Amino acid sequence: MWDQWAPHYNDEHHGRDPGPAADFLASLVGTGGRALELAVGTGRIALPLADRGIPVTGVDVSPAMLDELHRHRGDRAVTTHTGDMADLDTGGERYELVYVAFSSFYFLMTQPRQATCLQQVARSLAPGGNFVIEATIPRAPGLLAGRQQLAIRDLADTHLSLSAITHDPVAQTISFQEIRFDQTGIRLLPVAMRYVHLSELDLLATAAGLDLTHRYADWHRAPLTASSTQHISVYTCAGGTP
Repeated sequence: MWDQWAPHYNDEHHGRDPGPAADFLASLVGTGGRALELAVGTGRIALPLADRGIPVTGVDVSPAMLDELHRHRGDRAVTTHTGDMADLDTGGERYELVYVAFSSFYFLMTQPRQATCLQQVARSLAPGGNFVIEATIPRAPGLLAGRQQLAIRDLADTHLSLSAITHDPVAQTISFQEIRFDQTGIRLLPVAMRYVHLSELDLLATAAGLDLTHRYADWHRAPLTASSTQHISVYTCAGGTP
């Protein structure tokens, strides 16, 4: 699925400044520390984080997405591995920071796989290290208001972009088809995710040996409120050690 996205991913997310995310994450890594990004994709956060002096290792399931990252890497200290974040194996390496952004944690489609991922994260953290997850907050009205939706994302003289969405509230899964019509034809880009409520995420984290230390509404550390649409959650290993 993500190999289909690779040539278009950066264009689809154009306008989202990665600077605040990179600043936030860099502040959690001490001198000489290293970061591990899960679902690193095209490097939209990993590359600017490396620009701030933090060596980054990135894991992604899509070779094509990693190819896009390497096209833009230059001489930055970013290394990559192809793999599923639920099957994370760092070979005994420990990181001062592990993070997953853009709701990518939701791409693990079952609760057991999400739980396994968090267990692997706990094993990958250096003593005193932090795990950060950025994700949307599932709530109604809006995305979860109905079982099926069709939304116009972009309308111009040259193209039309639509999102077709189906929602299974029992499985907590959402399937998208991002559809673009233009003079060259029709392009379909699929997405599937299993969302996690905050209370569920904290339970999964606790079971993996991770304690919540901070939670914000954005990368600027705004307080989380009932109207927040996303969260930035920071966890450490229970007791301070993996």
